[in-house]
Amino acid sequence: MIKNLDYIDDEVYLKEKSLFFNESWILAAHKNELSNNNDFVTFEYYGDKIFIQNFNGTIKSFQNVCLHRFNTIHEEPFGNRVSSCLYHNWTYGKKGNVVGLMCRNSFERDHINELRLKEYEVAFCGDFIFLKLNDKFDKTLEQYLGNIFTPLEEISQHFGSKTIDYTIEHKVNWKLLIENVLECYHCTSVHENSFAKMGFGSVPPEKFDFFDAHSWCEFPKGEDVKPNKIIEKSLAGRTFKTQGYLHFYLYPNAFVSSVEGKGFYLGFMLPESPSKTNLRVRYFAPKFEKELSESEQNIIDFINTSSNDSLDLVLNEDKKIVENIQSNLKNFKDHSPIFGDEEFRILKFYEYFNKQKNKNKYNESI
Repeated sequence: MIKNLDYIDDEVYLKEKSLFFNESWILAAHKNELSNNNDFVTFEYYGDKIFIQNFNGTIKSFQNVCLHRFNTIHEEPFGNRVSSCLYHNWTYGKKGNVVGLMCRNSFERDHINELRLKEYEVAFCGDFIFLKLNDKFDKTLEQYLGNIFTPLEEISQHFGSKTIDYTIEHKVNWKLLIENVLECYHCTSVHENSFAKMGFGSVPPEKFDFFDAHSWCEFPKGEDVKPNKIIEKSLAGRTFKTQGYLHFYLYPNAFVSSVEGKGFYLGFMLPESPSKTNLRVRYFAPKFEKELSESEQNIIDFINTSSNDSLDLVLNEDKKIVENIQSNLKNFKDHSPIFGDEEFRILKFYEYFNKQKNKNKYNESI
């Protein structure tokens, strides 16, 4: 199905890059990150710098490069300020046009008025913000997500405030990150002190669904795990309650998950080479049915800190394993990984992905 060479070869990587751009919408942010005027989020995707910003209530996305001398407009991963290049203060409005600059009279007026930042189409699935990088891709977001759209829309509406936002460099091919998160077969061994302690990994999933390469799955909680009464009481008023570990994979680059609705994880893969992938990690507190008192909020802040620490532990446990795998592949180029019944979501991913690659080969030949 897939050779180990496909995880390390430059030519394969470049062909996959074209699939990412040409055949997909990408999940880029959550509305809670852009709730105020001038809030922005940035990222770099296969070398393209992009920002998303709230322009007086309208969310727009543009290439994050000034048209004057090509400096980066927003250098931070997120923040709040006007879209102004800090080199010469060229400032851009919600149409991507130049709305302010120093010494305007020294430039040709008509030329400046015609300038526009490259814009990316924005669409929403509930409170999730998606971008379309290829203007010629003709599917709407709802068509692209299919039957995954509705459950994703539902979970998006229960996010509270963002508690962490950082990036972890993985010295691995992007496909290894996907394979790792699409199964919990490894949870009892790799995550003995995290997921396994919470009761996940020992019971096979019963609820799941697919659309093309997208999928969601709910991993049940083992019955022998005793709940923490203080945490359960403190989080009783959360608006989203699920019994297990709910996980979405959104082709090609994003993961959304929640443990019993007690917090929400967004993971964004940003491939840089055949053997390097940055994983941007964001975590959100749960939303509550009513406003919390100061003492209640203090308890929730403590729980959020503990959740952040647990997430960091899980991610680094996985990172160690997948980097070990990547380092071994060069000696097994002509071999293939073996996937069993527990890894059914991985098989579904490759069923779609290989079909897309074959279609791309056909298009290249005509």
